[in-house]
This record gives sequence, C-alpha cells and structure tokens, in this order.
Amino acid sequence: MTTLDKIQQIKSLDKSEMAEYILEMPKQIKDSLEKIKKINFPKDWSKIKNICLCGMGGSAVANHLITNLPKSKRKIPMYVMRDYEIPAWVNKDTLIILTSHSGATKETISAFKYSAVAEAKIFIIAERGQLEKLGAKENAVVFDYNTKATPRASLGYQLGAVFGALKKLNILDCGLENAIKLLEKINKNLKPEIKTENNFAKQLAFCALDRLPIIVGSGILESVVWRWKTQINENANQFAFTEFLPEAMHNAVQGLDLPTRFQDDLIYFILQNTFDKPELINQFDKLKSVLQEKKIRYEIINTEGKDIFEQKLSTLIIGDWMSFYLAILNNVDPTPVETITTLK
Repeated sequence: MTTLDKIQQIKSLDKSEMAEYILEMPKQIKDSLEKIKKINFPKDWSKIKNICLCGMGGSAVANHLITNLPKSKRKIPMYVMRDYEIPAWVNKDTLIILTSHSGATKETISAFKYSAVAEAKIFIIAERGQLEKLGAKENAVVFDYNTKATPRASLGYQLGAVFGALKKLNILDCGLENAIKLLEKINKNLKPEIKTENNFAKQLAFCALDRLPIIVGSGILESVVWRWKTQINENANQFAFTEFLPEAMHNAVQGLDLPTRFQDDLIYFILQNTFDKPELINQFDKLKSVLQEKKIRYEIINTEGKDIFEQKLSTLIIGDWMSFYLAILNNVDPTPVETITTLK
C-alpha cells in the first residue's frame, strides 16, 4: 500500500477538505448555471462589442477557460486582464466581468474603478466583500455565491457564472452539460478511495515528486496548462513552470542542455487535445523526440470527450487531483497559502 492509499493519512493532512471541493466542482457549475437563469441583464447588453474579463489568481481561471477558445468560436473580441488597469479601448460598448472570490482583491477593485469611469457595462462575480458594495453604486449586475472554499476551489461557481452569463447574452453557443457529466465520471475514478494502481492522478503525483514539473500544451488547453501550474504551486507548495506550443519550439528546446544537473530533475507533463491542427500535432511529436534524445522524462495526458469544454475540464480535473496528491506526498495541507496571505 502506498502513502496515497492510506485514506486516514490523507484526511489528517487535508484539514480543510480540499478533496471534497474537487469532488464538488460539477455541482458548483450546475448550481451557478441554474442561478444565472434568474438574473436579468439590461437589454442593451446584447449589443456589446467586446469583453474584458478581470481577476487574479484562482479568481481568473474561469475567465481564462472561457476566452481560450478557437478563433472561429469567438463571436466578439474577449480579453483576460490580470492587472490594476484596463485597456484603453474599454468604453460604453464593453462588457467588463470582474471576478473576485473575496470581493477585496486590490487589482480587481482598481479595475472596477477604471471601468466605472469608462462607463462600461459591469458584471461582478464575488462570494462576498467590498466589490459587491461598489457595484451597487454603479448599477452593476452582481452574481454572488456562498462557500467556505478557497478561490481556486470555487472554480465551478465562477465558471458557471461567466459561462451562463455569456450564454444568456448569446456570446457562446455551446453547452456544459456533457462536460459536467464527464467530470462526475472522472471524479469517481480519481477520488482518494481509488488505489494508486488504478488512479492516474496518483500515478502522475508520484512522477512529479522531487522533480520540477514543466506543463506543456497548446490551443484550447493553454488555460488548462496555466491551471496545472498554479495548482501545483498552491496545493503542493512546489515549483512548476509552463511552456506553450508552437512557441516553445522556437526557444525552450534550445535550453535543455544546461545546467546538466537539471535533466534528471525535470518532468514534462504534455497535455494534448484533438482540436489542434496537424501542423501542431507534428510539433508535439518533435518535442517528444527531443526529450527522448535528451533523456528527459515526460508523461502524456490526453483529453477525454468530444467537445471543447469536455476536453478542457477533463484535463483540468486531472491536474487538480494530481496537485492534491502531490501535496500529500510532500506532507503538506493542500489548502493554506501562507506566503500569498502574508503578501496580501
């Protein structure tokens, strides 16, 4: 029996029940999709010409997942911003979506103030806090939710809210029903009770133990690559980095030789989807050949499902579970982020 098959040991480390929140993600999405149906958006919002989605950390993930679509699927320009200011093009024809779990994120509150001056249409997603109060003064539409989870463990609420709003405004023409069902299925296969020999996420966690993970992806999975990296950082308290194809083939592959001591410490997690064009798939094959030649270890994570959000969320949830199990192997509680809290 491995460490990851000792349920009581996992529970003793997972003091804030992160595992339960990972299991809860499909329900969070469904709850928000249902709640958004009861929100009425002003009629002139149907005429928006562009969208700017603002948020930081875990509160920015849903925004990135929504905007990271094939170009052919984007009816109007959508831009994710992780900063204090907003772009100069924001105006009365812009929809600003501000997501802040705490409602007190300094960067997002600053973005709200700029948005109000620009007379943009404002949609706020928050669990509580100052942002909701400020929004009321500017006639913003507010979506709130109630949970004890951390921002990164509240992704389902935020994703359901953003997706539901854009669906209601006819910006998106796809659905999340299939993705939700797939999440529920994958959770059954990756939950702590499933032993390591049959649990892909636990196996990946062992691959990452005492190594430096580099997450690689492309196209619709760029947002998922970033989620994997930040989940490893926050859940497992461990270094992790990202690379994106095809760009990495023009720089990163040249830097694999030195320092030589790193080669044994690296582990590449290569996330692949079926929406990439043949040219990009060929680049992945070339990357694998280079890693084999350099004797650098890598693992391939293929998406499940047929539609875009099935593939996004099926890969994302594997990363959430992997980072959770990596935290257990690192002997840390996967919830606290003391350094981030101190810096805030």
